[in-house]
Amino acid sequence: MKNVLIFADPGVDDAFALMYALLHPEINITGIVSGYGNVSQVDALKNAAYLLNLADRKDIPLISGATGPLSGTPPEYFYNIHGEKGLGGIEPLYPSPSFLYPFPTIFDIISTYKDDLTIVNLSRMTTLAMCFLQPNNNLQDVDEIIVMGGAFLVPGNATPLAEANVYGDPDAAEIVARNGQQLTFVPLNISNRAVISKEIIKYVKQFPTPFSSIIEPILSYYSKQYKPILPTINGAPLHDVTLLSYLLNKSRYSVVQKQIFVLTAGPSKGMTYADFRAVPEPLPFYPINKMILDFDAGWFVQDFINVLSGQQKNA
Repeated sequence: MKNVLIFADPGVDDAFALMYALLHPEINITGIVSGYGNVSQVDALKNAAYLLNLADRKDIPLISGATGPLSGTPPEYFYNIHGEKGLGGIEPLYPSPSFLYPFPTIFDIISTYKDDLTIVNLSRMTTLAMCFLQPNNNLQDVDEIIVMGGAFLVPGNATPLAEANVYGDPDAAEIVARNGQQLTFVPLNISNRAVISKEIIKYVKQFPTPFSSIIEPILSYYSKQYKPILPTINGAPLHDVTLLSYLLNKSRYSVVQKQIFVLTAGPSKGMTYADFRAVPEPLPFYPINKMILDFDAGWFVQDFINVLSGQQKNA
């Protein structure tokens, strides 16, 4: 069983990652930290609460995350991609968020689980950076921090050079990259290839789960928004699901160790880079962390089918 603390900004692909985690018999969600990103922090909290309510999991702490970037500039949202409420083509019925927890709950959860806990950051890295900036924080106690972010030797999706989570708050991403000692970056190198087709969703929705009635309208809307961006795609990439799939199935993912850097200003703002030379020259006193550059895409799709159909326990 993997104990996981999830930072999210649902958003369609975050929503599918949360559904994956809620349905997977080997994942124990210890809390969900909802901040701004794909949608506003308020809508991210509502969407996370909606999914927890569907799953009848109000026992999971829902924690308030950041409302905007560290720079203080207004956040950019992507309702045009994720839908009017952030969950594609559905109108979620929001429960009362009576189970909302404050920011310091993050450190309480870490204290409880220590090295038996993995942090999975699906969103802008602002809230995670704020954790690193707290004096006497206990982030060093967790087993691993997996972040969705970056693009290494491939194009970005926010700009030609930058991936959206990093570009949305490059100052935060730089703080995380500079301070994290047990980081794994999951970049666009693999997440752009984590494509789930409309046919797969039609198949999966036949199986009774708490989410079977909502997954098709969510993905259908998302797929339509991706069509102008990737004309040959049949479906949409579910970027954030890859982090949880990696956590449980690391042998299916190709990991390299590098010092990871983030540009925070100028025309290349949000660019992530590393030294890929045969004999790199590491900077002293800067952490070496992990990045994933390849994975078994066919296996990922089958794993998604097993989990979202509720068949993982029999797989």
